[in-house]
Amino acid sequence: MPLHPLIAAIFTEAGHDPSLLPQTATDILRTPSGVFYTKVVRGTAAAQARGEAASLVAMARDAPPGLVPTVLGVKEDNGSLAMVSSYVDGSRAPDFQARLGAALAAMHAPGRSSRYGFDTPTHCGATEQRNDWNESWEAFFRDQRLGDLVRRLGDARISNLWEEMVAGAVPLLLGHFSPPPTPVILHGDLWSGNVAASRDGMPVIYDPASYYGHGEADLGITHMFGGFTPAFYDAYHAVHPRSAPYYDQRQQLYELYHHLNHALMFGGGYVGSAVRIMRGLVAWAEGVEKGASGD
Repeated sequence: MPLHPLIAAIFTEAGHDPSLLPQTATDILRTPSGVFYTKVVRGTAAAQARGEAASLVAMARDAPPGLVPTVLGVKEDNGSLAMVSSYVDGSRAPDFQARLGAALAAMHAPGRSSRYGFDTPTHCGATEQRNDWNESWEAFFRDQRLGDLVRRLGDARISNLWEEMVAGAVPLLLGHFSPPPTPVILHGDLWSGNVAASRDGMPVIYDPASYYGHGEADLGITHMFGGFTPAFYDAYHAVHPRSAPYYDQRQQLYELYHHLNHALMFGGGYVGSAVRIMRGLVAWAEGVEKGASGD
């Protein structure tokens, strides 16, 4: 089966002769110059792929070499979008987790943006994220991440708990930074299924939903499904010490975003897990406020 014309055009512009490439319908293209991942999509999937490509390019600017797949090219025509990127399929080195934590910390170096957001809409799973630029991290994560999902879910329990959180836990956890967190490029969906190894065993992260935000927000989903060891967190925090105060509760808040997103996409037990986290944070904030008032 011949290559899709848009895929062939990407390889041509990158200096490859399409006639020498394998003629295959699979997503993985093995060539003399490397292994590539290809996709051709339409409609909503095209918007997702557009954001994915922009995310990979943005991450690659700040990431250590090899951490992020290289985007060979993106082309659009008549409603279709094609993307080609490098592909890896190696085995993890013994110190993989520590290297992953250190590499993520290096990618989270400040300097590219003074605001929170992203130029392009991105998708966390199937969910489009509101990436409008914002000067305030508290406002961005409250309104464009958590609040947006609460509104779209339309669940009465979650909506009521959210009102309590906006009055208590959210300002405690996002409004007490001094100075505010410096915006860094985030992966945005860093669960273990989006982590792989190169041929030499080094970490590679892919399928991102990027934006500029607080670096620790990338750690939220790592607690949700597991797959990350203490060596990962130790290496990360050796570069970026845990934010204070209330680091553990802030991690719960960042994890909550992904429970809400999974509740929106899949329903089921994710609604219950979101409610449990929200109830815990509401109770915690009430305890902090009582302690501050001396009650």
